[in-house]
Amino acid sequence: MVVETGKISIRDLEFSCIIGTLPFERENEQPVVMNISVWLDFTLAARNEDLAHSIDYVQLADDVQDFVCKSRFQLEETLVVETAKHILNHYPKTVAAEVSVRKPLAIPQSAGAESSIKIIR
Repeated sequence: MVVETGKISIRDLEFSCIIGTLPFERENEQPVVMNISVWLDFTLAARNEDLAHSIDYVQLADDVQDFVCKSRFQLEETLVVETAKHILNHYPKTVAAEVSVRKPLAIPQSAGAESSIKIIR
């Protein structure tokens, strides 16, 4: 049997949340930009054109945003690791998850500070 492992990606998911270690970051939301990729077997979804065999990326985006906003992480590193674990725990079809986050306002003279992780089951 051939396994058709595919990747679903959500690019530049923008929202504001509490993230950071500095006192003002613990009190005020700031913008973040996330990229999310998940790998899963596309075989049944492609054969049947049935979303039940895949992942609803709108639901995934909403779920990740809700998870991150409720968690109020201090470090980007913690945010990406815990978000990838959350995806693997809540989306059992997923065989790997890659998450990156960028704080575009973190370094004024740059496009921001970014962290990423890829976790494979």
